[in-house]
Amino acid sequence: MSDEKFLIIYFIIAVISLLLGKGMVSWSYYLSQEYPQEAEPFIKLSNPVVKSNFLVAASGLLPLLPATVVFTNKQLDWPLIFSIYVIALFLWQVVISDLLWQLIFDKQLALLAVLGLIRVLLGDYNLVDHIGAGLFVGFIFFLLAIATRGGFGGGDIKLLAVLGLWLGSDLLLRTVVLGILLGGLGALGLLIGKKRNRKDFFPYGPFFAISALLCFMFRLLEL
Repeated sequence: MSDEKFLIIYFIIAVISLLLGKGMVSWSYYLSQEYPQEAEPFIKLSNPVVKSNFLVAASGLLPLLPATVVFTNKQLDWPLIFSIYVIALFLWQVVISDLLWQLIFDKQLALLAVLGLIRVLLGDYNLVDHIGAGLFVGFIFFLLAIATRGGFGGGDIKLLAVLGLWLGSDLLLRTVVLGILLGGLGALGLLIGKKRNRKDFFPYGPFFAISALLCFMFRLLEL
């Protein structure tokens, strides 16, 4: 493929991705309106989310970055490229929703779970391992949430359970460890900066989402 054709195709894909990103941001915003009592901003915006050009652009373009990295290394292995794009598209919404409203929406997680299950069924993956990993880690974090009296929210529990479908036991364990480490560093930074205190809720969802994306991408690249 010539460089000119590649640039044209990539431009078209970027435009489509921007439209998808705008749709995902709008969906997240409207889902947040269904939980007026539970939604508590962690980061406050002066304008509605759907009017934030930065969030719309980031939602459309950031998922292309890991997909581009995979494409560069795997060339035309489209199933891998598409899978990393899809999970990045959804995980970015987890980051947005948990930071803006301290909520991770069930409807988005349900769709991500369905897509993950389809990927496992169509690919050469161990279905029992992927489902079992999600159920086991979800149950462990449910117990941790009780033990820590809300240290982990219900959204975190469901997110990790869904990620089990995409990652399997090995990568899910790495995601949990890395997510807790990154989240701990983030919480420590906020405490030192006196932005939060020990009794305040801290969203771990973004750190689990970022960790999952990194682990998933590294596995696709066989690193």
